[in-house]
Amino acid sequence: MPGMAQSLTTPVEAREFVHGLLEMCLLHDELQVPMLPEVATRVLRAKSDERMDASGLAAIINADPALTLHVLKVAGSAAKRPATAIVTLPHAIAWLGLEEVVNIAFTLAVQGRLLEVPGQRHRSRGLWRHSLASALWAQRVARLLDRDAALCHLCGLLHNVGKVVTLGAVHDLARRAGRQLDGADYDTLIETFHRHIGARVLTAWAVPTSLLNVITRWEAYAAAGDARTESNIVAVAHRLADDTLRESTGVARELAVSEPAFVDLGLTGERAALLFAAAAEVHEEVDRYLAP
Repeated sequence: MPGMAQSLTTPVEAREFVHGLLEMCLLHDELQVPMLPEVATRVLRAKSDERMDASGLAAIINADPALTLHVLKVAGSAAKRPATAIVTLPHAIAWLGLEEVVNIAFTLAVQGRLLEVPGQRHRSRGLWRHSLASALWAQRVARLLDRDAALCHLCGLLHNVGKVVTLGAVHDLARRAGRQLDGADYDTLIETFHRHIGARVLTAWAVPTSLLNVITRWEAYAAAGDARTESNIVAVAHRLADDTLRESTGVARELAVSEPAFVDLGLTGERAALLFAAAAEVHEEVDRYLAP
């Protein structure tokens, strides 16, 4: 990479300088994309493997003891947990189902890698909270509409994966260049680059086409073809995540259900009320995933 100059004098110049550095990184294909953990790759493959059973999935997860403990903790605190404690992966799979445990394990494995942004832990967790909330809302909406809830969960989780990766890249470049960025600078640079960087991440991770078609089209779901409904679900889930994390007022919720994404899925009246009533439960579930 070209040498980095000494610190500039104004915040705007600092942001523009880091903007230029990141553009050069992308142009020269020098962006360091975080690799998908091996256990996450194996779990994702298990989702589409018709031969996969409870013992096979348990063996994959058990290869990572820390992940195993976290999966059991999340599974054991699920809203519809059994009367007896879940202490083994086969028990968790028998109770929650294979696909649900795949989602939990993949989410936690990816989370561990993406939140490693030295000096920006609070901001990275905030971005990831929104992705977690989007995944949980997408799953709920999909179930309400009798669609593939497991697929929608993963799409909601990864639909903005470029944001936390862009945060890491921006912070690293600013640190190495001796530039000081404020919160607004980070927000501006993340919004500018996250779609491009997200596409690179998904390509590097070899995300299945069924997920890629939704993740790359949710913002323009009407033109998503066969993936329109799932893309629409992610658009709604993204909006619901905003509501969950910002604790929007009832007025804001009434405005939300008038938005095209909600109307196009028929999420008005009682259906919308059911979704908003689950906000506290979704918020608690996000906290379970992100617990230290």
